[in-house]
Amino acid sequence: MLRKDIPNSEAETPIYRLIGILGVLVVMVAIAIPASSLIANMYGPHFLVLYGCVITITLFVSARLVQSSKNQALPLIPTALDPYEIAYLDTGEIGVVEVAVIDLIQSGYLQVINKELIKIGDNRLEPSSLTLIQRQVYDWFSTPRTANEMYFLRSLTEKVQPYCTVYQQSLQNEQLLNSDQIKARKWQIALIGTLIILGLGGFKLIVALVHGRHNVGYLILMGILSLYFLIHICKLAQRRSPLGEVYLKQLKETFWQLKQKVKTVVASEVDYNLVVALFGITALAGTQYEYYQKISSPNTVKPNSRTTRTNSSSSSSSSSGCSSCCSTSGNCFGEISSSSGSSCGSSCSSSGGSSCGSSCGGSSSDSSCSSSGGSSCGSSCGSSCGGGCGGGCGG
Repeated sequence: MLRKDIPNSEAETPIYRLIGILGVLVVMVAIAIPASSLIANMYGPHFLVLYGCVITITLFVSARLVQSSKNQALPLIPTALDPYEIAYLDTGEIGVVEVAVIDLIQSGYLQVINKELIKIGDNRLEPSSLTLIQRQVYDWFSTPRTANEMYFLRSLTEKVQPYCTVYQQSLQNEQLLNSDQIKARKWQIALIGTLIILGLGGFKLIVALVHGRHNVGYLILMGILSLYFLIHICKLAQRRSPLGEVYLKQLKETFWQLKQKVKTVVASEVDYNLVVALFGITALAGTQYEYYQKISSPNTVKPNSRTTRTNSSSSSSSSSGCSSCCSTSGNCFGEISSSSGSSCGSSCSSSGGSSCGSSCGGSSSDSSCSSSGGSSCGSSCGSSCGGGCGGGCGG
């Protein structure tokens, strides 16, 4: 298989330089701290200078040790990329699910109805030819669901997680993902750095407090800031290794033109899968699958928006209120994901007043009014919601 080499622009640091840096740190400590009495009796500003030097060297050495994987050569880009593996490298299981959904939609196994729900296609294609990951996604949509449920419900990612281990193992073998050994090594580096910083600073702090000196603000501030930078440098929670970060960046730079290609009619199914894997579903804007991008954005819907809107509106009294769910384009804003569809609603109640609540979802409109110590009006609007207080909502 032909493979394309990626030039590694990162500067490599020979191992002897790291050893030399550690040696410098040891020499400085040996010279500056021949005995504990030297630190205990050291003049405050002089100690802060020494403490700053020790912190700087500790952070520098920690950074070089953590980024030592950059010394290794970047993997070659195969001519036939696996979008599922790339998606797992980028965003994990949720990225794999996004690629699987767009893949199944293109193949006809899934379809979008009313630009809201995703369900199994009406043609009922035989799913026996699907991969294990695709089959899990296909079965999950046996009940029509909104795309946003992929983000709010963990059941789908939990289903595909066992089948993503092959990608995880492959990427860890190429050191693009941090393995358990690398994570343990990072924790060791962070622990040693923390002991150096807290050990030296804590000793001087105790001595100062014992002697009744309370001007230790700079000492405490230096210790806190240095620990913050140490945690940031060690990147304890990062999935990708430094090598993986560079590799993913190179992939996106190499295939950035696909974002324009998928907006044309010549784009293939693989092109769409790669675009979603590398750039996410937002890259589908302006393509024939733009509707999937619109209904799948995890930022457009909040799970508790219905409850929040209802609770906030019901707290008003002795006034008339009206809230509507309309966007500037006339479509409902903030749709709520559910297994039966997507709706947007709000309600207002008042004491001795009138209120208007609007609900959008569907193509029909009807209204009903009831009176109990006041009046309320609810309406359902097909494409848009409008209106004001007391006047109701009209499409």
